[in-house]
Order: sequence, then structure tokens, then C-alpha cells
Amino acid sequence: MEVVVIGAGIGGIFGALAFKHLGYEVFLLEAGDKIGGCAASFRRNEAIYNVGATTIPGLKTNYPLERFLSLLHLQDRVRGSYELLDIVCEVSFEDGQRVRIFADIERTWKEFSQAFPVEGQRNFFSFVERTTKTLLTTPFEFSLNGGTISPLKPLFKIQNLRFLPYLSLTNNKALSLLSAFYKKVPNELLECFRAQTFIVGQVELEKANALALTLGIGYNYTGIAYSKIGLGGLLETLAKGLTVNFNRPAKKIERLGEGYLIHVGDEKIFSKKVVISFPFLENLSVFDSESQLCRYFSKFTSKISPYSAFVVYGKIKKKALANFTAKHHLIIGNRNELEGTSGYLYLSVLEQENGEFATFTVSTHTPIKLWINLDEEGVKKLKAELERKIVKVISERFEINESDLIEVFSATPYTFKHYVNRVSLGGFSTSVDIPLLEYT
Repeated sequence: MEVVVIGAGIGGIFGALAFKHLGYEVFLLEAGDKIGGCAASFRRNEAIYNVGATTIPGLKTNYPLERFLSLLHLQDRVRGSYELLDIVCEVSFEDGQRVRIFADIERTWKEFSQAFPVEGQRNFFSFVERTTKTLLTTPFEFSLNGGTISPLKPLFKIQNLRFLPYLSLTNNKALSLLSAFYKKVPNELLECFRAQTFIVGQVELEKANALALTLGIGYNYTGIAYSKIGLGGLLETLAKGLTVNFNRPAKKIERLGEGYLIHVGDEKIFSKKVVISFPFLENLSVFDSESQLCRYFSKFTSKISPYSAFVVYGKIKKKALANFTAKHHLIIGNRNELEGTSGYLYLSVLEQENGEFATFTVSTHTPIKLWINLDEEGVKKLKAELERKIVKVISERFEINESDLIEVFSATPYTFKHYVNRVSLGGFSTSVDIPLLEYT
């Protein structure tokens, strides 16, 4: 049997690997000339950079990625390519205070309790760890009905009953969850929670549901790894053995009998099974406007995140590397100084073979509406302005000279539209305004 996978980003690669393991002949299409999408890596002037995504989650025993690698017998293929992090991230606050997030919850809540001595810390972090572990280590069985997920039936299967107590988190506000553990949350701690919810859940804390907050913080305790060869390099290692058909964008997908007809250039490919793993919600023109597929997917377009990414790249000179005490840094910035962004910067350092420098990637959110009506000159101006602001914040926070950051360049929402064919961050915002069952 054959399955066609459209898109060789992280989802497409994992989908292709899973189907191949199940005995399918996999035909993998990729519109670009490399795999990875937003999780790719690229070379520039003999240096490796991560495009956007920089962390590898879920590598603790029984967590999703570890389980996937184990089931498909892929652990040995990538074992030397990454290292599990003890210090997952260092959080830098405006007042100069720094707090470390460790791989284990015990040291983390103690670190946070020293920085913010308020009641409720231990109970809250224990709740986060327990909930994250239950949700991410319990296998969940979906029933398929006509190719779509049946939303209620699976919950009443015996192994899935463990999820029922946590469903209420999708309908409760994140701030209500915090008030159940804390009498008062210090402003700096609240900003830290805001940042993690925004980065993982793609939603402001005030709009987020309690599940977004819980998993946004719990993400750090799933087994976070650092790829020594860049995240794209890790994906390329995993993808060995897959045949990827590059520069083959799907122009049209239509239902035909019991399968689907995919138009790729002048060629037409028929398959009964198709995995769509490209940003089709921003490219619904691939479906006939009157088709059932288009009508079904159209109802989700209003739920796409209103944010895109702005990313600054560059090299850090060797003499300045000592100031970066972790591989990843969450920087809580001043929103006025960083106007045009969320105010939260996520900086990741990637060591290079020659040791003379490391590369860095600094990601932040930017509202799509800020860019949408700009002409080419306006885009260049805003790009230069945000790049300058971010470099200034980095140099001040880490007490280095701006001259220690060299060959700096950046990517705007239009850069990502060009390379990965989407402007939004992807996924849906986890807001209380959007009930869980609306996604099915």
C-alpha cells in the first residue's frame, strides 16, 4: 500500500517514518529544497543556524518523542546528535535578576521560591508536572469516522478515562488556575508565566485557558534536548532512508473516488491515503472551493494565530560566550523598548565546530497586522528597527559589546512566507474563547 505525505517539515518527516515502519510505501513531497520547515537549519558563511525552532522536547522516558523513537527503533540513529539539558533555560528579568529552569521540577520550584518567596510555589509546580506527565505519557486512542476525529467516543475508552479530570482545564481561565495556588503572584513571576504561555500556547495569559498555562510551563520538564548539529541536522539524520522528492509543491488536491488526486506540476498522483503536513490553512486554494475538504478546513481559518515570528541571527565571538551560561535564555523585555514584538525574546546558542564563535537565534512574536499593509520600503525599515532594538537588549542583558555580535541578519514574516509558505506561527491559539471540541 502507498501513502503520500505532503510536506517534509517536522510533522511530515515523523508521519513518513511512522507509515514506513507500518509497512507502507511512502511518497514524500517537499515544495522546497531541504527538509525541516520552521525546524530546519541552514548554512551561511560556514556557520550553522537554526531557522526558528531550537529545542527538542519529549525525550524523557515514555514522553512522546522518546516513545516514538523507541517504537520505531530510531534511538541509535540519533543518540550522539543531541544532549539532554540539565539547565533547560535561564530567565532574565528587567531588574537584572536571573532564574534557572532545571530539567527536574524540584530544583526549579526551589530556585523560583528563592527569587519569589510566596506561598503556593511547590504545589503549583507539582500540579504542572503531574498534569503534563499524565497528558503526555498516557497513550490516547482516537476513533476515525469518515476520516475525521470523533470527539467524544474516545474519552470513554478505559485507557482514555485518565484524561477526563483534565478536560475542565480547557474551559477555565489560566489566571483562575493561578489564583487557586497563589494568593498573589509577584509581577516578575507573572511575566515569566505570561512569556512561557505565549511561546508555547501562542496566546496571551489573560486569554489563555488553564491547559495552555499548564503545558506552557510543563514543556520544560518533558526532557528537553539540545541538538549538536542543529535541529535541521537532527531531522536529516532521522530522515535517512526516506526518499524526499524536493521542489515538488502540491498545486491541487481533490477527492477522487476512494482516494485523492494530487496535482504536482504537470504530474498527477493518486493515493488512497494522504498526509497533509504543509500550511494548508493559509493556502486553501489547493482545494476546490466547493469541495467538502475546503468547506471543512475553512471553519478553522479564523482560529489561526494572529502572530508571526521575527527572528534575529548572528555570531557571538568566543570571548563573549562565557556570559551565556545556558544554551537557551528567555528574556523578559520592556514592551515599550521592544514595541512591535511581544516583549519576550527566546535566545538560543548553537556551538560551532571551530570554537571561535557560536551562532545565535533570537525569536519573538510580532503581530501580523503590523506588517500586512507595509510596502517593501516599510518592511525594510521595520526590520532594521526591530533588529537594532533586539541586538541592543541582548548586549545589555549579557553585558557584552554590540561588536561581539557579528554578521547579524534577520527574518520577517515575509521571509517565512517565502521559505515555508506561511505567515502565521502555525497551530491554533489555546484560548478559553475556543472550546476544545471546536477543533474536531
